[in-house]
Amino acid sequence: MNPAETIFFGLIGIGVMAAIVFIWLILRKRKRWALLLTSILVLGFVGYYLYFPVLKINEHEERYGILVDHLSKHYPENEFDIVPERYEQGYSVGSFEVNKIESPLFGVTLYVDQSGEVSQPSTWTKQEYPAQQDLWKELEFSYGEEYSLEKDLPVITKQDEWIDGELTAFALAIDESPAIAVYEYFPQGYGLLGIEQGKKGGFASIEWEGHVFVHIDENFKGETVVIHLENGKEFSVNAAEHKKWLFVEKIR
Repeated sequence: MNPAETIFFGLIGIGVMAAIVFIWLILRKRKRWALLLTSILVLGFVGYYLYFPVLKINEHEERYGILVDHLSKHYPENEFDIVPERYEQGYSVGSFEVNKIESPLFGVTLYVDQSGEVSQPSTWTKQEYPAQQDLWKELEFSYGEEYSLEKDLPVITKQDEWIDGELTAFALAIDESPAIAVYEYFPQGYGLLGIEQGKKGGFASIEWEGHVFVHIDENFKGETVVIHLENGKEFSVNAAEHKKWLFVEKIR
């Protein structure tokens, strides 16, 4: 029984005790009636308490069926893992962890309420803490809008990387467009500092902590890429020499 349920039964118990006190005050001259009503209240409370786990199992099973129908109706082309099928301790009734079969490491929490409405209160991931050179992989789950079952996952591949202490930059192809992601990495945590995605056949650039990072698509047609720096100056990169790979230059 979770804390909310403990509070729920505690409040009911207080209400039962108050009702019993009221009954004995009103029927103090009719003790048989008072005893009978007291017995009915106590037995009703105990019976409901004992039946409550069965009630949760039955209600969860009913909501599981509603969720299965919802998924088959809205996502007929997909197959899903749904946990838990039967009610388990640690879960709320009607709350399910759902993921597509092909994406077992991340998914969504779907909640089916008493009226049968399905909502998504949160997302989840089972990805382990990444190595510094694998930070970019978390973008499959987190890039763009919040993950949902409707979201088309981007196709992301790493083209190149640059690591200098805690600062890490990646040249990526996101849906065949050039992109750069810059991270800060520590053994106890990491964070995405910035990400830029250019157009297909173009380039992407980021200026961060005195460095300029440039990633030029291998299909870029021009000879030179011109970057406008934060200090107002221009910075040029020879496209023919640096296509596809990550170009890094310290500017101050």
